[in-house]
Amino acid sequence: MSIQTTETADRVHVNNTRVELFDDIGPIDWEDLPKVAVLTQRLIREFAKDKALFKRLLLAVEHDPYLWAKCEEDVVEDKIVLWDDVEKGLRIRLRMSTDHQQQLAHNHRFSFTNLVLRGTYLHRNYVARNGFDENTLPDDVQPVLLHQDRAGECFTIHHNALHSTPFTELGTISLVLRGNPVKDRAPVMFKETRGREEALRLHQERADGDLSEVEPEAAGVGTMFWRVGEDRESAERRAERQMTKEKYHYWCKRLEELGIV
Repeated sequence: MSIQTTETADRVHVNNTRVELFDDIGPIDWEDLPKVAVLTQRLIREFAKDKALFKRLLLAVEHDPYLWAKCEEDVVEDKIVLWDDVEKGLRIRLRMSTDHQQQLAHNHRFSFTNLVLRGTYLHRNYVARNGFDENTLPDDVQPVLLHQDRAGECFTIHHNALHSTPFTELGTISLVLRGNPVKDRAPVMFKETRGREEALRLHQERADGDLSEVEPEAAGVGTMFWRVGEDRESAERRAERQMTKEKYHYWCKRLEELGIV
């Protein structure tokens, strides 16, 4: 008697889109950060250098329902997911800035490596007195290191690292190679004000004391929210964030004009 199995959506994606660069990569141990930094920085640089592969995966995204559902338009950036192998702990996505970003102290649900393709990040690392959670006050979070990440530079971050990476140039573009999530959600704190005074007043009047799982369009210093995975978002919220085909085609054209693909 034969037993039939149904491939999960991520395995259909991986099996239908072979990438030789990843063939010999086993499951990535993101907790061994020095070792994983060497491996993932090599992989992301080789991927970015292979423009034919880069372009092939980029143009395939709109035809892959699994990847397309992960492409987003957020408050200050757009994201296009190019590849996702859950078994290997390896997801590659493009991150494109679309507006000024404030200094947001945060950690992540996953560890990752970032390669800046265009533009600059102003990168701050922090320490938080008594930990970093929804009860943390702005003065408890202090910067300990400030540096710039320019085009061609790479960094690897553990999910517990506390940092901010506001874009200093509109149109800053990076490639992110990230691991699987190890947390359901991760807190974010505004270290700078976002929005006009009236917008801030209205936002504060609506606040009910609980941290939102939606990034606010207006916020004061000390405002916090949660970043969560797509599995915690409602269908309505996913629809709000879903990238449009128009925006996707714009980025495909723009990335080619810039010589990135």
